[in-house]
Amino acid sequence: MKLFTLIIGLVFIVSSCAHIYFIEPQPKGGERLYEMPKELYGEWYGTSNGWKLNENGITIANIKTDSVGNILDTTYQTAPLSDSLRIYKKKDLYVVHLKDKSEYWEIGILKTMGNGDIYTYQSSDQDKFASAKGLKLEEATYKINGKRKIVKTLNPEADESAHFLNAVFSGQMKLKTLRKVLKSLTPTIFKADGSIYEEDDSDQEIPTEN
Repeated sequence: MKLFTLIIGLVFIVSSCAHIYFIEPQPKGGERLYEMPKELYGEWYGTSNGWKLNENGITIANIKTDSVGNILDTTYQTAPLSDSLRIYKKKDLYVVHLKDKSEYWEIGILKTMGNGDIYTYQSSDQDKFASAKGLKLEEATYKINGKRKIVKTLNPEADESAHFLNAVFSGQMKLKTLRKVLKSLTPTIFKADGSIYEEDDSDQEIPTEN
């Protein structure tokens, strides 16, 4: 299984195939870590997948079950931190950077909470970053009338609906700006008890800033 497929299950939890890319690491002034921080160590399990963070990096468990939920088999794959999988820290936020098929970074954000939970965030919504201070849209790719088209602005006019594929941003967000973006996102929560909770927009709890 490719590295991207491994990590996407942890912090890049998205339902679409759209991608947001960054040329520079985020956020501005973030410190690159060369070992997984102990504050993130833990194991979490859902019905079909599990995740482990420890000194070895990120481990994904693929759980196979039968029709009534009995576990038939579990396989594990580990991705260590590397040149293509990095983690940066800025205060209480950890930003995982992944470079796979693209030459640019995709990011996922982890926020540690006082009760031991870890909030994880990722967005493939280009509008979430379009107005973020410190970032500049370099290009966006859409599928318009069945053809891929690279444009310099978001939401181009088209005779038919334009399907967003990806956007590339240059620049770096300050921590304050990144926090503002997070307030518009719904987190998946890695609970301190080892379970995983995906919130609905209706009952979203916005974590307070430290």
